[in-house]
Amino acid sequence: MFEQAVVVIDFETSGMSPEQGGRVTEVAALRIVGGAVTERFVSLVNSRVRIPYFITELTGITQAMVDAAPPAEEVFPSLLAFIGDAALVAHNASFDEKFLWSESQRLGLQPAHQGVICSVKLARRICPGLPSYSLGPLAATLKIRFEGRAHRAEADAQVTADLMLHLATQLQQRYTTQAPINPQLLVQVNRLAAAKAPEFLQKYFTPPEHAAVTVAPPAVSIGHPQRFRHYKGGIYELVCEATQEADLSPVIVYRAQNGSIWTRPKTVFFEMLEIDGQRVQRFTPLTG
Repeated sequence: MFEQAVVVIDFETSGMSPEQGGRVTEVAALRIVGGAVTERFVSLVNSRVRIPYFITELTGITQAMVDAAPPAEEVFPSLLAFIGDAALVAHNASFDEKFLWSESQRLGLQPAHQGVICSVKLARRICPGLPSYSLGPLAATLKIRFEGRAHRAEADAQVTADLMLHLATQLQQRYTTQAPINPQLLVQVNRLAAAKAPEFLQKYFTPPEHAAVTVAPPAVSIGHPQRFRHYKGGIYELVCEATQEADLSPVIVYRAQNGSIWTRPKTVFFEMLEIDGQRVQRFTPLTG
């Protein structure tokens, strides 16, 4: 389902914004590997704040529950270790990510996740025209069951995980591919205007054998395929170089470890990226 692991996260908080004094009171993080949730990190959090009455009414989280919970300085190092460098998913991700950064910075910690996927934005782009994209109504429309109480971290994270699996399945069915979905593709889709997403996805999922390309001789000798490491860690084999007939631009044809074939413009395949202040090549050749 997914080419690399993703971590779905949900926070319950004492307020709407860390800038206004809001703190995390509960966290759930669910790791999706392939097509299933494989690990969970769930904890109440004692951030030493008073829980407003309306928060207790909304979430069921009481002052006594939080007072008895492990402190933030214990929870967040473990949470960041659980997330690692996976892509992060949240419903209305800007809310959860700002609390993740705020609580981490209080402790001098640095989150290492590689990109953020907002399931609200993603659902709008893959399933446009639905009556609501709030988590509960959206789940009901898509017939995703809501287990547990809404506005509790684990229940909300589980529904968001189920939503992500549903959206990934929609992409595979719509574009008739069984190839796992690269989480970084979904990060890119999130950044697009909704109107541009369908064209982008169509181009991305167009199989190379159906693309109008002229194949050049193999760029490496047969029996010794050149391998490249993607800057996110995946290993790919170079198949050949080709020419896009539409504009005569050069493209790279390459094979993923699962056997799926992909193409990228040559300039994109070899482009340099700036990651955490360092310049890295998108695909780096492997030697030996």
